Amino acid sequence: MELYRRLHDGLVAIHGLTLHGIADPSAFDRRTPTAAFTLAGIAAPDVARRLGDDGIAAWDGNFYALGLVERLGLEGSGGLVRLGLTHYNTADEVDRVLEALGRIAAGAPSAEAGIAAAR
Repeated sequence: MELYRRLHDGLVAIHGLTLHGIADPSAFDRRTPTAAFTLAGIAAPDVARRLGDDGIAAWDGNFYALGLVERLGLEGSGGLVRLGLTHYNTADEVDRVLEALGRIAAGAPSAEAGIAAAR
């Protein structure tokens, strides 16, 4: 869970990001290394697409938890964004995700868009 802790700590530091689910580090042993979040003012499908533009796999939607996502008031905006870690992920990959989310939250273009514009 060390890698998830790195992801968690980075996510909660991003302005406008709300992490949903178990967010208390003392309870991380009761969760999987998957993060569900929303980013203020940006629909979940747009966040997932922008991460995809940077080559980062992310999912959006209600993940078959329609009742919960409706109660959270998120279904109309595309639900949540979900990121999952597994045994082969690295700290560098987590940092890359956090950098991309920081750019998205700040309204900056994706890294790929910046590279394309510089060509």
